[in-house]
Amino acid sequence: MSVTEVLHELPSWKPQDRQALVRRVMELDDQGLTAEELKLAETRLEAQRKDPSSSLSASEVLGRLRKLIGR
Repeated sequence: MSVTEVLHELPSWKPQDRQALVRRVMELDDQGLTAEELKLAETRLEAQRKDPSSSLSASEVLGRLRKLIGR
């Protein structure tokens, strides 16, 4: 099955099947972080610790995403 065919079929899949596909893709693509990516993550985490108001909570992010997709 081609990528185009999979993308066309995805809307008809059960949510748990789509989630399983995403998990598997993430497993295959998990290369770990490079030293540069790790440094960036540490820098951003430290900035967030210093100023928690500089970031959004998970519930705020989900709310914004739901609003964007109309759910």
